[in-house]
Amino acid sequence: MTLRAVLNAGDRPNAASAGDARSTALAFAFDADYLAPFKVMLYSMARCGTLLDCPIYVYSDDPSVFDDAFVRRVADVRRLVDGQDLEELADIAERHIKRPERAKWNRGTCLKWAVFDDAPVDQILFLDVDMLCLRPLEGLLTLHPSAELVFCPQFQRSAMPAEDTPGAKAAARARLTDMLGLRGEVSRRVNSGVMLVRKPLLSRGLRSRLIAFAKGREDINEQSHLTNFFRTNRDRSRFVTAVASSAYNFQENYLDAVDPIDALALLRRIRILHYAGSQKPWRAKITKKDRISFQLWRQFQSSAIDTGFIDVGAAGEPESGPV
Repeated sequence: MTLRAVLNAGDRPNAASAGDARSTALAFAFDADYLAPFKVMLYSMARCGTLLDCPIYVYSDDPSVFDDAFVRRVADVRRLVDGQDLEELADIAERHIKRPERAKWNRGTCLKWAVFDDAPVDQILFLDVDMLCLRPLEGLLTLHPSAELVFCPQFQRSAMPAEDTPGAKAAARARLTDMLGLRGEVSRRVNSGVMLVRKPLLSRGLRSRLIAFAKGREDINEQSHLTNFFRTNRDRSRFVTAVASSAYNFQENYLDAVDPIDALALLRRIRILHYAGSQKPWRAKITKKDRISFQLWRQFQSSAIDTGFIDVGAAGEPESGPV
């Protein structure tokens, strides 16, 4: 079911048509721990009136995800990753990514490789679920039309000024502004939280090649395997990749590197805010000192509940802490 069909099912947020996107599917990969952010992410897209006519694909290695009533209602394709497919991804996560103590986390990140599979659409927009959509995304669908993979660059602390240096906040603001405008030095390292995957990469054969490549090496994380596959693979001449602005995948904890007023100015330019890393607003205790990005996520969550887009019991209420 598309987001438009969900919106038309009852009293939902105001949303207008954002164009015909029938050749594009939206894809998400997660387990039951991420049901709450998945629902809030879809609500944020509905609020923006964006990509309302795209079919929705959900991939999971957790059967309980597909028992959820909301998932059953919104997902056109519900694909359980199991058997040999799951074994191959688990092998990459446990034996070919450094820091094996994070094997469970690695298995979750490798799950997104399931998107490299045969599909009856021209392109798939993969989105992590620990995100908020703040502005329409239609421009991304037609960006770099000759590219087979469009991604945003990774955020790297090494590219940011040290916090204890004079003028660090102003320098951080300038660097983040450059990333939004694709100015200055642009990283070509894949940030897999947002990927526009086009044919011919929508192929089970491509995934088999990716897995074979990863099995021949060890890397720091799943994103590094993707980066090196598309950069150093012998068949790299067949892959046309392009970089999109970090406005489409902005790592929210970098807002802490700038003054609060500058953080608000950056937020006005961000289209997707990504809660990457271990700190998540739906897990953290609520305090008066919460950063503005955490407050924003909870406001979206409350609105999703108030409008009936999601049920209170399915919202994943955070624990209240000292205020």
